[in-house]
Amino acid sequence: MPKTSAYGLTEHTFSNGQLAKILKVNTDTAYGHALSSIGLNGPTPTLLVIGGASLMSPESQAKLIQFFNGPLAAFSQRQNITVLDGGTDAGVIHMMGHARNHVQGRFNLVGVAPLNMVIFPGDDLPQPIEDPDDPPAELEPHHTHFFLVPGKTWGSESRWLAGLSETLAGSSPTMTLLINGGQISLKDMRVNLELGRKVTVVAGSGRLADKVANTISGAMPPEDEQIQQLVSMYYPKQISVFDLLNSSLDDLQTQLKHHFNVE
Repeated sequence: MPKTSAYGLTEHTFSNGQLAKILKVNTDTAYGHALSSIGLNGPTPTLLVIGGASLMSPESQAKLIQFFNGPLAAFSQRQNITVLDGGTDAGVIHMMGHARNHVQGRFNLVGVAPLNMVIFPGDDLPQPIEDPDDPPAELEPHHTHFFLVPGKTWGSESRWLAGLSETLAGSSPTMTLLINGGQISLKDMRVNLELGRKVTVVAGSGRLADKVANTISGAMPPEDEQIQQLVSMYYPKQISVFDLLNSSLDDLQTQLKHHFNVE
């Protein structure tokens, strides 16, 4: 069970031995105050991962796991990048946690999720459940920090994910990586772009990411006005594309280096 520290933080040790700091925040909590309260200090490079892994082809999933376990986690480790994501044990967040473990990473991996939509591994589901068809999810056990933000639905965390990443980065390089994803990820993407953040779309990962990439390339007529609007407003200044299936992992690493100004 979680243990409350003298500073009002919560600490939880997962069954794999990973100790995570957990902080519940209020609606009016400032991003900088939340970060300092949990012990994260900037400026430091940050990478925000948004999206999912639903309806992904076996080829895309295999290549994506290679990408996470190889260039992404290794690069984050070498450059001491703080990675932020949704914090729950599913989809690309699961992949990110296992990638950190795969490279025996020491970089900070920070999850941000709605308080009422998460459970600790082994604990009972919180009551009452707002939507039985969309129950709370367990926290991913390789993360080092969690912010549990106000909210009873997925998507409540969108502004927190973007704001915490931007604030922690400060003057350091920062980017958002969109992989697959659906309507919540579209909200995440919009919030990030409105903050002036750069969003890199992983083409070939399916669903939202492919719709955005296909809208940019003209390969498919835009079927969603929201996507068309975002592409029209923010491409190419803030939106770029990784080609997951047709690029080598070395090419993807080169693009990461370019984004984070690494020689």
